[in-house]
Amino acid sequence: MLTLVTTAALTACGSDVRKTPPAASPSPSSSASAAPADVDLRHEVVAHGMLMQKKAGGPVELCIGGVLDSYPPQCGGPTIEGEFSWDALEPERSEGITWTNDSVWAVGRFDPKAGPTGTFALTQPVRTTAPAGMPQPSPSGRDFPQLCKDPYAGGGSKSAGGPEADTNPLTNLLPTLDGYAASWVSDGSSLFNVLVTGDAATAHREIRKVWKGGLCVEQRDVPTEADINAAQETLGKEGNDLGILTSGGSVGSLEVDATFVDAAMRARILAIVEPWLTPDQVRITSLIQPLPH
Repeated sequence: MLTLVTTAALTACGSDVRKTPPAASPSPSSSASAAPADVDLRHEVVAHGMLMQKKAGGPVELCIGGVLDSYPPQCGGPTIEGEFSWDALEPERSEGITWTNDSVWAVGRFDPKAGPTGTFALTQPVRTTAPAGMPQPSPSGRDFPQLCKDPYAGGGSKSAGGPEADTNPLTNLLPTLDGYAASWVSDGSSLFNVLVTGDAATAHREIRKVWKGGLCVEQRDVPTEADINAAQETLGKEGNDLGILTSGGSVGSLEVDATFVDAAMRARILAIVEPWLTPDQVRITSLIQPLPH
């Protein structure tokens, strides 16, 4: 789950406490994955996003951050410079706005200091397929795993759960548990899975006092929700000049998306969150990436 950097990302709410739970064991897409290459803006770079022209004859922007789901959609980003044509992109047009519904690939040189959102000077035609050597984006592969064989152990009952069950006492309790890290539902409604850094049996007994439905509790050596929230909040206060677009908590890591990430920026982000997280617990993604050679 990604949320604005100024927003706490891990607060439990409703029946879907976690939007991006991990696989039952670490995977290549988890915080243990290798850090991506840092961007050197002296060289060509690659960006992937939809194109937006907000008025006829106006500048074309490359939306590499979030897109507001409206009609027409709303987004923004670096201004495209250089030779450009809509002809091969099959754009949609409405109310004087032109945009691509599908993301495109742009290769060029990015200047973050030119204008309010920077400029992206094309060195190749915009394309709908990735440049050679650039992998296509793929889903993270995360799912909503059930962490135990018997989710009704310890005084639970199948009849106590279900979509209509009152989960408020449970979601209010979870953040108060010692070492609470994360939680999610694995059946889409009421089978709760909880991670703690402390004793799982103790946490299970505490939860059973307020929740008799499906429940699995597992101990895992990951950052607590409190640590990730503190790191995220501090990053929002001290890193507002870093071009960070979004950040949010995932199990075992703080995930940070920025317009571009060079070595100095990566070092500063890690220094800001160091009181709470180790470098391998921070996933920093540069949305503008080096061009493979």
